[in-house]
Amino acid sequence: MLGKSAMDAELRRSLGLSMKDVKPLLAAGGDLAERKFMECCWCLWKANGAELLEPFVNAAFNDLPGTSRAILFQRMLTIVYVAQENEIKSTIEPA
Repeated sequence: MLGKSAMDAELRRSLGLSMKDVKPLLAAGGDLAERKFMECCWCLWKANGAELLEPFVNAAFNDLPGTSRAILFQRMLTIVYVAQENEIKSTIEPA
């Protein structure tokens, strides 16, 4: 697994932000923090999948206030459920 330095380098390259920039945004909570968290997750996932995403989630998720964590968790579950539903449909329906 890639470490925090690789994750930080990718955040700088993709979004122009370091973890030092992101953490205060997340700690403030609210819609902006939730969107920034998801934006960081998306850019890290596109760059290298779980190898970069896991260290980010470990470093950042608990910096969010409880309400923001709950909202993000619900959103992530929704994404997983939709993906699973689409996968099930694609295996059942003939091409």
